[in-house]
Amino acid sequence: MSDTLTGAGRARSTHRFRRWALRALLALAVVLAGVYALLWWGVLRTSEPASWPPPADAVTADGALVATAAFLTDEGTDVNDLGTHFAWTTAASVEPLVDGTSFYPRMLEDIAAARGSVHLLQYGFTPGEVGDEFAAALEAAVARGVEVRAVVDEYGSKTGSSSEEFFDRLAAAGVQVVVSDLLPPCYRGLWPSTELDYSFAEVGHYEHRKLLVVDGRVAYTGGAGIQDHFANGRFHDVMTRVTGDVVRELQMVFLTTFAAHGGPLDRGEPALAAYFPEPDDPGALRTIVVGTRHTRDVSALQATRELIDTAQQRIDVTNPYFTDDEIVDHVITAAERGVRVRILVAQDSNSAVHSAALRHDYGRLLEAGVELWEYPNAVVHGKVLVADDAVMFGTINLDAWALYRAYEVAVLVDDRGTADLFEERLFEPDIAISRPGVAPDDAWTRLKDQLADALSYFL
Repeated sequence: MSDTLTGAGRARSTHRFRRWALRALLALAVVLAGVYALLWWGVLRTSEPASWPPPADAVTADGALVATAAFLTDEGTDVNDLGTHFAWTTAASVEPLVDGTSFYPRMLEDIAAARGSVHLLQYGFTPGEVGDEFAAALEAAVARGVEVRAVVDEYGSKTGSSSEEFFDRLAAAGVQVVVSDLLPPCYRGLWPSTELDYSFAEVGHYEHRKLLVVDGRVAYTGGAGIQDHFANGRFHDVMTRVTGDVVRELQMVFLTTFAAHGGPLDRGEPALAAYFPEPDDPGALRTIVVGTRHTRDVSALQATRELIDTAQQRIDVTNPYFTDDEIVDHVITAAERGVRVRILVAQDSNSAVHSAALRHDYGRLLEAGVELWEYPNAVVHGKVLVADDAVMFGTINLDAWALYRAYEVAVLVDDRGTADLFEERLFEPDIAISRPGVAPDDAWTRLKDQLADALSYFL
């Protein structure tokens, strides 16, 4: 009798355990489904609001001061409110500078000459030979009375790990630093006295822009961080120095971003006017600022498509992460209608999965007549598109994350002479030392490339 009861008890115990385990698994499944839904909605989904051509109410260079003041009026403004649509304006000069040995000295010269403000927006700003030199230049600017502000990405600049003391030093010297947090928890306000931000709006969205604005008169943008590998030859990149009216649009990009992360700014047009000086030469080069911001602004994506689709003579692209299938399709269509198309990438990239995803399309590209060029001994990291008489340069990789999900910025110049200058300084010298790309012929490589391409939505 006791054996029977014991057996029944064990059966009931086993039944209860199974029921509990099933409920636990169901609960876990619900939680995981909820997390994925939040991740998809807040990060992974791609949305394409109408962003190009510029709408009628797009912000002009003359209107950048007023628009910035209006943005700062709302105390509750955060990164969800970023994504300004800009109007066409003008540049006085556009100077591409190839490799850190060219662009870092010029950037440091302009910082040393600053008398009013230095504004730095950077994905990667880390200690090292280059980072320390820039830190010293920023500290010296503060010491002579210049207002110095910086927005950096938590992940790219390693603010929570190896760069923590570096940014402590900058803050102690008077540099006003705010951080964009890729991963939770998120914080707002000046480093290091930040406050917890419960919105989590930043999570999953890289602050990938690279922008330097000096005295509201000179600006730089391009692909390079402030890091040693852009100066020692490991990464091959270009930063472009611009002057003229367009700098006022780029100044708005910085100031609204700084404020959205809790950076303190005096509000109202009179207080902000010093950051938007009338340029001595507004310029005559037709120019516009474009960008991307998840679910709000994809002007760079849509402008890229238009440049490719309307090109009749030439398309030259250099980009380290060229994996967006739709952009690849548009390039192929352009080549098939007779446009000369050249794509410049690295022989050995720093991202094997991105290289494999692009290599999956080598056969289609080559069959359409596209020239594929692989640059030796360095990671090709510039982000430049030349299409007939126009050139777009900035921070935007041609992958889904940059085109739809990250914070990105680029400048588009509609001028034949400027486009030719990028050809002369960047494309022609690089292609001259590159080897032609060849589609892989072994089954194992093709399989790996196909699997990488299947992940392109998440790259």
